[in-house]
Amino acid sequence: MVAKAAAAGLTAIAVTDHDNDAGCAAAIAAGREHGVEVVAGVEISCDVEDFAARGWTPSARPTMHLLGYFVPQEDNPLSAALAELQRARADRNRLMVEKLNELGVEVTFEEVEDEAGGPGAQIGRPHFAAVLVRHGVVPDYQAAFDTYLAKGAKAYLNRKLYKPIEAVELMVSAGVVPVLAHPFTLNLGFEELERFVEDLAAAGLSGIEGYHGDLPEVEQEPFRALGRAKDLIVSGGSDYHGEMRPDRGLPGGKNQVIVPEEVLEQLRSRAMELQRRRRAG
Repeated sequence: MVAKAAAAGLTAIAVTDHDNDAGCAAAIAAGREHGVEVVAGVEISCDVEDFAARGWTPSARPTMHLLGYFVPQEDNPLSAALAELQRARADRNRLMVEKLNELGVEVTFEEVEDEAGGPGAQIGRPHFAAVLVRHGVVPDYQAAFDTYLAKGAKAYLNRKLYKPIEAVELMVSAGVVPVLAHPFTLNLGFEELERFVEDLAAAGLSGIEGYHGDLPEVEQEPFRALGRAKDLIVSGGSDYHGEMRPDRGLPGGKNQVIVPEEVLEQLRSRAMELQRRRRAG
């Protein structure tokens, strides 16, 4: 991935695997080789099922991901929590294979593991999707999610998730910069989104994405305006997912939306501030 970023002309990237920071050290080393600054990060999936308790009715099933930038490369509470999430995820993956088998889909855990890169690799639902496509169970990646893997689909199983404020506080406790990812996937009305962001900001949220590759930049101006109004860093990215999502290419995703250069320094400055506070106790 780092080599691809260098070939695309990028001078800095953030590695933000889902619920896992284990690949960051290798990516940073590769960055030194290819002349690309690699920011150690993570993307945590959060539990937003309590929207109904707030009286909010999202226009579609909501998804919330929280990005964390500048994860320390020494022991810290966030990395420890992520390791626990990975143990829970590993148990869930084997149960999902069993569920698919019960549905008449003959796949093995070893196939999914190989798709992810072999024993010990992080397995995610995209790897299940690739196996299902290869077996001809579904025609494509999206159909695999729609029929079997998306929340509420036939083979989906719930997993351990942090509440949004819990995730923000966890990142802050580790000196990591928390940023609300792709706010449009929350599917909230703007007033509801504004109140939600205010709650997260009170807990320590540092930023919001307003330069996401999935939407034309002009459509994201309301998110950038919200970030400016709440004194948040307005970040973004391609949301590159490799061959699983060929529509999200480097450098700027579907719509070639490029994050302004000054954002990196804003994130770095905030990380230094949070880490000073952490060391000071």
